Amino acid sequence: MMDDKTYRKLVDEAFNMVDAAFEDADPDLAESVLSQGTVTIVYQGKLRFIISPQPPVRQIWAAFKDRAWHFDHDAATGRWLDDRGRGIELFKLVEELTRDNAKLDVTVGR
Repeated sequence: MMDDKTYRKLVDEAFNMVDAAFEDADPDLAESVLSQGTVTIVYQGKLRFIISPQPPVRQIWAAFKDRAWHFDHDAATGRWLDDRGRGIELFKLVEELTRDNAKLDVTVGR
């Protein structure tokens, strides 16, 4: 398991990249708020996608509507991947949910 300092650095980098992807977005369609270590993306002023750190297990957890995902950092690729091995990547999930719920294309971290 990675040490706390490395985990916090990786989470901060990931969250800053997610937040930055919404910098030029129309806030009526999608708005990102990075506050107290959690990212909340609000789609069309009503639907909330919450991304939060989980330090005890060194994961990032995400929740939207009735779905939830847990992501582990893959040191080999530098990506945050779902812990169930389904190949879901955090940044791609943000992009897809934004496209599906706000009809808006954002690019995270590329």
